[in-house]
Amino acid sequence: MNDLFEGPAVSEQPEDERQLSRAQKRALREARRRAAKRRRRALVAVVLSLAVLGGIGYVVWDRGGDFFSGLNPLSRDEAAQDFPGPGTGSVQVTVAQGATGTAIGQALLDANVVASVPAFVSAYTANPAAGSIQPGTYTLREEMPAARAVEFLLDTGNRSDFLVDQRPGYSVATTVTKLSEVTGIPEADFETAMADVAATGLPAEAGGSYEGWLAPKQYQFGEDTAPTEMVAEMVAGTVATLDELGVPAADRQQVLTEASIVQQESGNISAEDQALVAGVINNRIEDGMRLQMDSTIHYLVGTSADATTTSDQRAIDSPYNTYLNTGLPPTAIAAPSRTSIEAVLNAPETDYLYFVTVNPDTGETKFAETNDEHNVNRREYQAWLDARQ
Repeated sequence: MNDLFEGPAVSEQPEDERQLSRAQKRALREARRRAAKRRRRALVAVVLSLAVLGGIGYVVWDRGGDFFSGLNPLSRDEAAQDFPGPGTGSVQVTVAQGATGTAIGQALLDANVVASVPAFVSAYTANPAAGSIQPGTYTLREEMPAARAVEFLLDTGNRSDFLVDQRPGYSVATTVTKLSEVTGIPEADFETAMADVAATGLPAEAGGSYEGWLAPKQYQFGEDTAPTEMVAEMVAGTVATLDELGVPAADRQQVLTEASIVQQESGNISAEDQALVAGVINNRIEDGMRLQMDSTIHYLVGTSADATTTSDQRAIDSPYNTYLNTGLPPTAIAAPSRTSIEAVLNAPETDYLYFVTVNPDTGETKFAETNDEHNVNRREYQAWLDARQ
C-alpha cells in the first residue's frame, strides 16, 4: 500500500494524546516527522516524474508531429486551397517516372498550376483514372482548379514531349519514318544527324550502318531534343545491352546481324525456339551452306517479313540475298530484341539445319535435320496458309 497521502490509521490513534507519557509523545512526534518526510520525498518524486513525462510527451508530440508529417508529404500547416480557375497562360510541367500523386502535386504547385498539394491529391484520389497518368512533359495553365489539372494530365493531347515506340524488327528506314511522324522533324534531318557517327556514338565496328544499333524501347523526347540526341540515345541503348550481356566489341556486329535474322525469322515463337533458330544459322554457316533466309530477301526488297518469297526476289543480285551468298549479310536487317540477342549468345549445339513456323498464330515451330523432313514441315505450314485463304 502506498502511504503517500495517508497518516496513521484511525484505529491506531489514541483519543487523547495527553494520556500518553512524555516518552510516548516523543516517539509519536518522531514517527509523524518520519512519515511527513517520506510523504515529501514521494511527492517530489511524483512531481519530477510528471515533469519528465510531460517533457517527453511534448517532445513526442512536437517531434512526432514532424515525423508523421514527414510520412505524409502534406504539411500539417498547409491548407487544401484550390484555384477557382479556369487558369491563364501556359506552363510546362514534367511528371517523373513513378511519381506519386503527392509528387505530381508538388511539381504542379512549384509551377503555380495548383494552389496547394492537398487540393491536387484530393482531386487525384477522386478521379479513378488518375493512376494512368503517364510520365512526360505536359502543357497546362497557371492557377488551374486541381480537378482540371488532373484532367489535363490524363489528356495525351496536352503532352508537349514525344513518345516514340521503337519496336523489335524495325529497320532504320522504318525508325526514321516513325521519328519524323511523331516529332514533325523532316526525315532528312535525321539522315543528316546519322551522317555524324561521332556525335551519335555509333561504334566503329558498325561500319557506318545503324541497322541493328537502334535499341527497341519506348522513348520520351522533349520538344527541344535534336535528331542527333535521339539517335544517340538509341545507339547508347544497344551498346548498354551488349555490354550487359558481355559481348566483346569485336563480336558486336556479328551478334547483332545474326540476332536481327533470328528476330525477323522467329516472329512470336518461344525464347527456346529462338535459340534453336540461332543454332540452325550457326550450323549452316559452319557447313558452308547458304542461309536461304527469306527475311534477308524481304529486307532487300522492302516487303513485310513472312516465310515466303518469289523466285524473282530470290534471284536478285545483292549481298543481302542469302539464297545466292553464303554467310551472314553485311549488316543487320532490323533492330533485334534483347531476347533475340540472348538467343544468339545461348544457341544450343544441335544437328538441325532447317526450321519453319508451321503455325504463326501459336508460334509452333518445327526443326529438321534433313531436307525431306523439312519439306514435310513446309507442307504443314502451307496447309495453315491455305486454311486462311
